[in-house]
Amino acid sequence: MADQSSDSSLKSVSRGASFFMAGKGLDNGLRFLLNWILVRGLGGTLFTVYTLGLVVLTFAQVFTNLGTNQSIMKFVPKYDDDPLKRRRMLGLSYLTSLVGGVTVGVAIYLAAPWITQFVDPEYQEYFVDVLRVFAFLLPLDTLISCFGSLFKSLEMPEYQVLIRNILTPLLRVVGVAIAILLGFALIGTVAATVVASAIVFCLAIYLVVEKSNLKPKFGASRKEMIEFYDFSLPLTANQTGQVLASKVDLLMVGFLAGAYITTQDAAGIYKIATVLAGILLLPLSAFSQLFPPIASKLYNNGKMDDLESLYKRITRWTFTLGLFPAIGATIYAHELLVVFSDSFAQEGTSVLLLLVVAQLANVSVGPSGYVLMMTDHHYLTLVNQWMLGVCNVVLNYLLIQQFGLIGAAIATASVIITINTLRIIEVWYMERLFPYSRRYIKPVLAGAVSAAVMVGTKTVLEGYVTGLGSNAVVALIQGAVGGVLGLVAFAGVLYLLGIEQEDRDFFAENLPT
Repeated sequence: MADQSSDSSLKSVSRGASFFMAGKGLDNGLRFLLNWILVRGLGGTLFTVYTLGLVVLTFAQVFTNLGTNQSIMKFVPKYDDDPLKRRRMLGLSYLTSLVGGVTVGVAIYLAAPWITQFVDPEYQEYFVDVLRVFAFLLPLDTLISCFGSLFKSLEMPEYQVLIRNILTPLLRVVGVAIAILLGFALIGTVAATVVASAIVFCLAIYLVVEKSNLKPKFGASRKEMIEFYDFSLPLTANQTGQVLASKVDLLMVGFLAGAYITTQDAAGIYKIATVLAGILLLPLSAFSQLFPPIASKLYNNGKMDDLESLYKRITRWTFTLGLFPAIGATIYAHELLVVFSDSFAQEGTSVLLLLVVAQLANVSVGPSGYVLMMTDHHYLTLVNQWMLGVCNVVLNYLLIQQFGLIGAAIATASVIITINTLRIIEVWYMERLFPYSRRYIKPVLAGAVSAAVMVGTKTVLEGYVTGLGSNAVVALIQGAVGGVLGLVAFAGVLYLLGIEQEDRDFFAENLPT
């Protein structure tokens, strides 16, 4: 019975992952295209200003959301048998996000001149207007994020993927491209981004009304409000620490660029490196779409064996799926950055390599953070994030002064690796759950063979493709050929070593024939 329950949970998570992988694959492609259009259309300096504006909003969104995303995923499945309480919790989430989004948006608009004092003087001419236009994004994006979390909690991942991973990047690409083609400068491009989000917001409301069959109800009781905010407010502090641990590097690169970093367009280069390294998180993000509500349900029902089985298999899958792109990004780091510009490749290759190592550590621990959160250890996750967030700020400040742009990557990679090691230890100590086994030997061997194939391919092709076009064209040819051959080698070795029987059984039962 336990195995059947575990497989049922894994089937739900895998269904969410399959939708997300398809949508996120398109999302990554569109965001890659968006950044390429911005770099080529605006130039390195204005792209850096655009990037810094979005980073400031990333910090602000922690306080607009106030933990409501995770609260929706916690309480909607938890009160499945109490529809009225479920609706009141949802209404509380929406109201909290709306008030938070408007309040913080107004604060950003008014504080824009003060914030601008801290950026490089080269960017100050544009930054006030950029922040003020982007401030209109806050309530829109906060509520859009809530709508996506609702669909995740209802195990309807296709609509969450449609909203967040297809409509949002697609409309931003279209809006930005039109703005640049019409000759609009930076502010017009920022305004196009806001308009795109407004359109997504309207479409998301339509989908929620038509597909969810769960309408919010306002007027939560005092007891319900205490329960809600006892969960969400610690998560707000937790998310603040998470942003400090994972995104403060980009903000500090932008704000310290003039004083300690001599690299031209440092924040733009660092942004592209984070986007490319972030592709490695696709498998983990995919399986995390439905893992939190299902983990919450298993934990609340006392099914710890099923939770452990689910945790182990998802962690092994995310590691396996993340390993190959990590190896490819390491071998072809220079070629990936050349696609944007030669200067980005010259200055950003080492940064990309460090961030790739960090994100591989992320996917190697699977959904460990969600395991802690959904087993009622959210205060522990709060301590984790703040401790490491503060360390990230301090390390970035010290290492940027000492080493410049590469110092930010060293600091952040160290923090990401540390936090993931700590999560594994804590999950074991608190719940006696451990995801690793000898089964990891197979993907490691497959990765080693694929690395050898890609290195060999790159060496052989260098003598033939040089001179066939620009550096970007040559890089694309090398990356495409090497990537395909490396993937064939990776998959072939996995097949020859043998697919795990539990995986064979699962896919035989759940994949269409």
